[in-house]
Amino acid sequence: MKHVKWYIPNVLLTFLLVFLIIGCEATMLAGRVGLNPRTYGYITEQQQLDAKGYETLTSYFRTRSNSTGIPETEFLDAYTQEFLRADILANSRSAIRYLTGEQESFTPEITSDALKSSVRTFLETYADENGYEKDDVFETKVQSVIAEAEAKILSVADPFKFCTIQQNGWLTAIRRYVGYLNPAAAVCIALSAVTLALLVLCNRKQEEHLCYWIGLAALTAGLLIAAPFAYLTATDYFSGFAVKDPQIFAAVVGLLQLMTSRGLTMAVITGLVGLIGIAGFIFLREVQREDET
Repeated sequence: MKHVKWYIPNVLLTFLLVFLIIGCEATMLAGRVGLNPRTYGYITEQQQLDAKGYETLTSYFRTRSNSTGIPETEFLDAYTQEFLRADILANSRSAIRYLTGEQESFTPEITSDALKSSVRTFLETYADENGYEKDDVFETKVQSVIAEAEAKILSVADPFKFCTIQQNGWLTAIRRYVGYLNPAAAVCIALSAVTLALLVLCNRKQEEHLCYWIGLAALTAGLLIAAPFAYLTATDYFSGFAVKDPQIFAAVVGLLQLMTSRGLTMAVITGLVGLIGIAGFIFLREVQREDET
């Protein structure tokens, strides 16, 4: 190889570029997938989280009707599957906006006005028909039934468990780290540009070698990124998670599988770019040899 004095700088710059590419793709995966509200809408639809959650609510209110005497229809007719789907999307969107700093707090909510009215009407009618006084004790009972129903619905309308994460204090901690995501991405991109410029400088008299070093960096980065994602995909690793609730299982595993799929796709594209670069180097070398002969 000509210009041996540039070999070590090329190796060092290529080594640095490998990890900068990995950094760029890691921040992109986190920002474009993990912190994208559309991701959670996609998983909600793909995994039918609203249907799975509504089955849970149906079973719950049917069981509770035996002890409370309130038919499950009083809850389910007032809180439909469409409401549940809308609440899942709204709560996920609110959590992501909180994490990315677009809003200052995260308070999960549900569409419960119709449910409150339905329960209150039923209990008041029941009290009138049976001669019960609608006093403070009665009001406490009404509020207790409504609060219990809302708590159950809220847990189902939060399949990704942002509320649980928030209660443990983790959501606020994650928010602090998310604040560094964009600066980290900007730094990785800027350093990658500087590294590429230095590679161009090192190979200004042997342009074909530039294709080799850049291709080698991209191929190596692609392989390093692909390895763990390929393992997770091949072993169907996440399917072994011990989560009993079908809705939560579908939400968590669906998210992890999507992240794995997108990460593997990025790695494959990066590796292909690397192969193209190395192929370009080989092609240019062959052309150069033919010109020399």
